Amino acid sequence: MRIWIPRMILSLSVCVIFSVMVGPIAVYADFPLRVVVNGKKIEFPDAKPYVDKNSRVMVPVRFVSEALGAKVDWDAKASKVTVKQDEKTIVLFIGKKEIDVNGKKDQMDTVAVTSKQRTFVPLRFVSQALGAAVVWDSPVRTAYINTNGEAAPKAETEVVGGFVVPMWKSHTDLIVTEVEWYSPGEVMFQVNLLRADVDKQIEDLTIILSQKCDSNTVEKLVNYIKQKDERWGYLASKAFYDERSKRYLYVFETEYEGIDILFLSAEKSKEWKKNRGD
Repeated sequence: MRIWIPRMILSLSVCVIFSVMVGPIAVYADFPLRVVVNGKKIEFPDAKPYVDKNSRVMVPVRFVSEALGAKVDWDAKASKVTVKQDEKTIVLFIGKKEIDVNGKKDQMDTVAVTSKQRTFVPLRFVSQALGAAVVWDSPVRTAYINTNGEAAPKAETEVVGGFVVPMWKSHTDLIVTEVEWYSPGEVMFQVNLLRADVDKQIEDLTIILSQKCDSNTVEKLVNYIKQKDERWGYLASKAFYDERSKRYLYVFETEYEGIDILFLSAEKSKEWKKNRGD
């Protein structure tokens, strides 16, 4: 579901005084890999899940015992992982594609591994062997698992002005919407200090902007808006020209809780750059 910013609220922030900072490095930033079990996002404080060369999500074996309610035994001498849950017993060997479920052998398309003294197992194969439903939502790099017999949901996403915007349950209150202030194709972002988890709003802003913008430009913009850490704190307007997208990111002047950032259209950015001599 798209969240819209009322045009009246946005118009209070309009200002046309600019300054610019340019960043030279173009780097794409993925959404962080997330695992959601029965609607709850799982935290991985040390060993992080990752996607292996076979495009499989690998998780630390401890996750299986803690989040899926199974007992895990590790036989270092045999390089064997045994997972037990009720009447089910699953056996995997490090470096082998074979998986044994209650004595019935099958083949996976990837293998369990050890990395940095941690054991990682393929999330889908182990979860499904335990009877859980699994859905991988690649646009937002999120694995959804349901252990209660229900089908695992898929996160809603939408494309807003060319940006892929996630609408997952644990998504915070960053507002993203298309506008046409100067010409079509502009996108407005709003970080609001009164909405929950401001740090998460800024994290999502960073990830989404990095789909199109230079990481150095995004870092400078984020560091700038972080200067406003109080609701009534003043933040002057500022523009950042991005070499990667050839577009301006404009932060509106504000003395209130909302911080509005406009991603200008290519047409208007070209005009501004010419007039400013950037």
